[in-house]
Amino acid sequence: MDTRAKVCLIIGVVLLLVGIGGFALGISQFDDIEDAQPVFVLEEVTNGTLMVADEDGQGDAGFVFFVKGEFVNEFNASDNKWDHCETTNVTVTEKPDIVRAEWSAAVHFLEGDFFYEVEPYLGCWSGNEETTNQVFYHENDSFIKLGRACYGCGTGVFTFEADQPVYVVNEDDWSDAGTPVAILVLGFISGFGSLCCGIIFLIVGIILVFTLKDEAVQPMMMNQDGQFVIQQNTSSTGQVTQTTPNDTVIEPYSFPSTDGQESELKDD
Repeated sequence: MDTRAKVCLIIGVVLLLVGIGGFALGISQFDDIEDAQPVFVLEEVTNGTLMVADEDGQGDAGFVFFVKGEFVNEFNASDNKWDHCETTNVTVTEKPDIVRAEWSAAVHFLEGDFFYEVEPYLGCWSGNEETTNQVFYHENDSFIKLGRACYGCGTGVFTFEADQPVYVVNEDDWSDAGTPVAILVLGFISGFGSLCCGIIFLIVGIILVFTLKDEAVQPMMMNQDGQFVIQQNTSSTGQVTQTTPNDTVIEPYSFPSTDGQESELKDD
């Protein structure tokens, strides 16, 4: 088999294996994504105590509060505020000190207290359209986002009270869900690309197998002038004698004939 065909086939097989591995890695993340989806750490409570674990020392993302209801603006339509924000109050009774990191600088003034937030920086603003500034809990669209607390808190105890039943999610659980998703996307993209390239290399390799012939390797030898020449194979079994231009061929010495002298002696 021609060397070029072998190389194409080997590269194609390697890329196919890489592609299959990428797809397998992506598929394996489906369970991890499901497990990484946040769950309520507290459900339908009017008070609760939670521990903040600020593992990196840069401040925690805090806790997100949900309530059961709908996004409506009927209680006081003139203030452009969702009704559930006006009928539900959350009070933080104990909290760790906040870590004044750059990422949480926008709410340092709150010192970890609760604040209404549906979408970041929009508060509970209802807007002119009911489709704006709405966040639902991932498992059930009857849970609507109320706000967050302990944003930027360090390690410690967090305690709160509410005048309506609330549901609480640890915000760090949302962050943990991003890694499996990224691996899944990367696995499928790399797997698809490797499979396509591998198939192309295999097709090219198969074509080369049937179109290219092996090139016979001619043995080389060096002559007396220091030049490389192709050695020719001979089918003859006879011995070949080579002579150099400077070699002198010595003929065997012949003594002069004495036949004439012997005849003269006899005549005498």
